[in-house]
Parts: sequence; structure tokens; C-alpha cells
Amino acid sequence: MAEMTENLEELLDQAGPVILANGWVTQEQWIEIDLSVRTGNRPTPTVGRSVITSALLERKVLTRDQGLDLDAILISQRLFTDFRLERKLGSGGMGTVFLARHVPTNRAVALKTMNARLAADQGFVERFHREARALERLDHPNVAQIIASGEEGGECWLAMEYIQGPSLMSLLKKHKVLPEAWCLQMTRQIAAGLGYVWTTAALVHRDLKPENILVTGEDLAQPPVAKLIDFGLVKNNQEDDRLTQTGMTIGTPLYMSPEQVRGEKLDVRSDIYGLGATLFHLLTGGTPYNGSSPGTIMSAHLTEAVPDPGARVPSLSQGTRTLVMTAMAKSVDQRFLSCEALIQACDQALEALEPHRGDAPKLLRKPLILKPIRRERTPLANEVLPPLPMPVAHDARRASSADSARRPVATADRRSSSVSERRTVVTGSRTDSQRLKVQDVISELLPDPEHGQTSGPLQPTPAVAKPPSSRQLKSPLPLAPSAIDKSRPRSAAFTETHHSAGIGLLPWVVLSAAVLALLGYLLLA
Repeated sequence: MAEMTENLEELLDQAGPVILANGWVTQEQWIEIDLSVRTGNRPTPTVGRSVITSALLERKVLTRDQGLDLDAILISQRLFTDFRLERKLGSGGMGTVFLARHVPTNRAVALKTMNARLAADQGFVERFHREARALERLDHPNVAQIIASGEEGGECWLAMEYIQGPSLMSLLKKHKVLPEAWCLQMTRQIAAGLGYVWTTAALVHRDLKPENILVTGEDLAQPPVAKLIDFGLVKNNQEDDRLTQTGMTIGTPLYMSPEQVRGEKLDVRSDIYGLGATLFHLLTGGTPYNGSSPGTIMSAHLTEAVPDPGARVPSLSQGTRTLVMTAMAKSVDQRFLSCEALIQACDQALEALEPHRGDAPKLLRKPLILKPIRRERTPLANEVLPPLPMPVAHDARRASSADSARRPVATADRRSSSVSERRTVVTGSRTDSQRLKVQDVISELLPDPEHGQTSGPLQPTPAVAKPPSSRQLKSPLPLAPSAIDKSRPRSAAFTETHHSAGIGLLPWVVLSAAVLALLGYLLLA
């Protein structure tokens, strides 16, 4: 009884920080629960559960899944005296990952424990320790740092740098697709990390995918800081392939290179393929190849053509599309031959996405052109005006009127022809002889009070104007000024007459009176 009570109190002390770290209850709630468990009836132990978990499940403090996580943490805690486990981060085929705190340094770490099934494979255990020793010597800003490793109670473990941020898969689930420039910056960083690991330790990751890349923040408007994690499947380039025959097809088929599917010897170009497939997924929201089974997907990596991400997202730049398809080439010799070449391609694609310097602002991709507004104005005394129509003699008008009386011409065709010819005369080409001053034009257009005809030096010989033919009336094209016979007088119907609308004499009288009144007021004042 005393032993059971002592164990229960010890377990409560261990479980409290874990429960609070996971946010399952608040601080106030835990104080009440802890007091209730300590002073209440002893819980009945349940097979497969610890005493404390059984007590909390009876009081409905935890759910079934939370109870399983608490047991896993409490059981693993017994093996790691240098670490204080806080919560479970995840689990997979390799094992379970916990968020822990390294007691000697008080540093937060991700503690990875090996799966019991894999721990029974001696070859896999040897490879695990080789990986740990190789990675402990590496230090790169885009690769999660390995802090310590070992084996306790027959269970292998690995403590690595804890990155507080989401994985790319979490961001994909939230945003569906990620921005092009952001993805290129992330790819550049991961390529730098892969190249460093390859040149320093000759290690291949073999499992590039969105889940194994973490970023330090979720703000897609800011440049990412990417970290590559989970080298649990890495393979030394110099090792004997017979040591890993059971792991040849280990990996994620959705991003697996063709040579990895065939079980061939791998180098960094296999990781470049996996990074290209990951980039395809980030840009388009879908994996390059899909199928109903892993075998179908792996077969597609071997036989189907390399997909173009621009076919799914047409807005992608040509540089990014070429980069993805080159990284995913079927033959290793047709891919980027090194991570440095991939980084250079990322830089070129990013440079093409940047707006050209010195051009219009980013929101104005085309220059803004404002058209001037034409306004009517009064011509100056000595200003040269466009050519005006030739004045027609009074006799010619009289003859034209007599001819019009004999032949009625009130038709729409005659009016349209008149308008067309007037436009031709006004918009015709200007010459020096046609540029008349305002005074000359006015004197030419004023009628002679004695003879009732236009005075001035320009008076064509009076003659009867010949009416235009029906073909000329119906012609939609105006005649050019040079084609008009100026030696023959024209009918009044084809002569443009300019009449000033005027405003009358009364407004001027009123305005003059107002000015005089103002002057008188100023003088008297």
C-alpha cells in the first residue's frame, strides 16, 4: 500500500508538467485534480496503463488518446535521466519524437526514439549509430543539428535541435499552394544543406518530402528559414548495399527517385530529384504522380514523362518550370549535377521574378498615359488659321439658287456629300498661299453694301456651278483637296459658310456700364 501510494505521488509529480505542457488542463484545474487523486480512493490499475493514467481516465480528465501519449512519455522518461520529456511531437515508421529539455544545458531538443521493430534489426541499429556519429560533426544553418545520441535499455535515441515552426506539409494543408518566390528561396536553402552534408560526410537523405522540412515561421510574406530534419534513412555512399537490402525501397513513393525505386546506388542527385518533386507539390498543391497504390506511383516515376508544373499553374515563370523539370529528369545525368548548380538555377529564377529596376511602380506594370484634353479658344489677332474654303461670288450663288429652283435637291445624299466635301476642304493639307490672317478672312467674307457681293482680292470668275452627279453624291470617300477643280465655281450647297453665332449688342452695353460704374466708384472713394 505504502509502495503504491509512493509510486502514485511520484507519478503525479512527473505527470503534472507533461499535462500542463500539452495544454490538456489549466493550472487551476490541475491543482484540484492533483489534490483529488492524492486524497481520494486509490485508482484501480488497468492492464496496459499506468496508475496515474487510470486515475485520470476514471475522472475523465484525459481522453483515451491523451492517456496513451501520457503513458508513452512516462515510460520513456525512465530511460532518459538527462532529459525531461514534455510532450509528444509525433510518431512514424522510424519511431516516436518527443519535445524534451536537456537538463545539463536547459536546451529544448527533439528527442527521437527508435521503433521497437527496427531496434530488433541489428543492421538498422548499426546504420542508426553511424548516422548519429556522422551528423554530430556537422553544423549548417539549414540542417537540424544533432546534439547527442545513444542507447538506453536496448532503445536507441537521438536528440536534435528543436525547430519551433511548422512543416511544409502543415503549410500546404493550410494554404493549398505556396508563393513561387517563397518556394524558390526555401529550395535554395535546402539545396545548400544537402550539398553541405554530401560534400562533408557523403550522406544521402533518401526521404526528401514536405514533412521533413521545417520553417521557423508561418508568415509567407517573409523569406523562410528552412531546416532539413530526419536523417533516419540516410545512407553512406561508401557502405555495402547488402547492409540495407531490407531498406532499399524505404522512403515515400510520392517523391522517390527512379534509381531509388530500382534499388541502385545513390548519390546527391537522388536527393535533388526528391527536392524537385517536393517543390512541384508546393507550387501546384499536388504531387507529381498519383496512383491507387505505392507500386503504381513508383512505376510512374520510372516510366511516365516528367510533368510540367506550368500545366497546372500557368502563372508560374518559365525559369521555375524549367528548374523543376530539370531536377526531376529520369536520368541522373540530365539533372543538376550538383547542389551548387541547383542553387544557381534558383537564383536565376528569383532574379527573373523581381521587377525591373527603374521601371514604373510594381502596381503599374504598364506606363500610365494621360491624353490631353482639347479645348476651344479664341484665336489671336496675328495667328495663322487652317485654310478656309474659297469664297464664292454672289453671282455664282444666285445662279446656283436659280438652278436649285429648277431642280429640287433636298435629299440626304446631297447633304452627306456636302458635309464630306466641307470636311475635305477644312482638313486638307496647308500651304503658304492658304494661310490667311484673320483680318483678310473677315474682309473677304463681309458683303459689299452696294453690290451685295463678297469683297476682297480673291474672287473667282462668276459661273454657274455644275451640280455633282449621282455617283459623286453617293461616294463614301471624300475627294482630296488636290483633286478639286479650283478654277470652276462651286454651288452654294458645296461651299462651307462660317457664321459666328455671336452674343448680340446688349451684353456689351451692360458690361460697359458695369465697368464705368466701377471706375466711378473707385474715383469717388
